[in-house]
Amino acid sequence: MGGKVQRIDDESGPSTLPFEGLEMDDDEDEPPLRPRSQRSSSSTSGFTKDHFNLLNRQIDSLTSSVEGLHNTAKDLCRTMVTLQHSVDGMATLLQALHSRLDVVLPPHSPLET
Repeated sequence: MGGKVQRIDDESGPSTLPFEGLEMDDDEDEPPLRPRSQRSSSSTSGFTKDHFNLLNRQIDSLTSSVEGLHNTAKDLCRTMVTLQHSVDGMATLLQALHSRLDVVLPPHSPLET
C-alpha cells in the first residue's frame, strides 16, 4: 500500500511525499470498540471517580503539609537570625565589660588570682 507523508519545509511550506512499502495494521486481533456511553469507567481503567476524589484529597493534604513545613522553616530562620543578633549583642557587651574591668582593676590585682 502506498500513501503520503506531509513534510513541512520552513521556506516553501507544507508538502506531501509519497511512501511505499508500509502496510496498514490489521484490526482483526483487536476487540471492537464500544461507544463511550456503554463503557463503565471502572471496567476500562479501574480508576473510578471515588479513586480520583481520594487522590485529590490526599494531594490537598500533602500540599497543606508542605506549606506548613515551609512556614515552620521560615519561622525557624527568623528565630535563628534573632538568636544570632542576640549572641552578637552579648559578645559586644562582654567585650565592653572586659575593657571596663581592665580599667577598674590594676593589671596585677589580687582579685585576678
